[in-house]
Amino acid sequence: MKSFHFSLGNSTIGPIGFCASVKANSEEEAVELLKRVLPMEARIDPVGDEDEDNARIEYIEVYFNEESITEKDIDDIDEGQEEAEEAP
Repeated sequence: MKSFHFSLGNSTIGPIGFCASVKANSEEEAVELLKRVLPMEARIDPVGDEDEDNARIEYIEVYFNEESITEKDIDDIDEGQEEAEEAP
């Protein structure tokens, strides 16, 4: 199997960064697997101590649009995984 790296958001140029690494036999299989396991949304609890700032955050919700994920979002393929798994 190969390892496919998805780059789906860039916090350097936008407000959210999002990436994923998926082991699969093909780009198409990697896309389908990621779409199957990705939730429609994810709730993020504030991190850190229970201080005044955290108490003022009511919620943080992140939404995912699986229909927008395609093979074009793959920015790296690690071919080395295949040889490492086949080695005795």
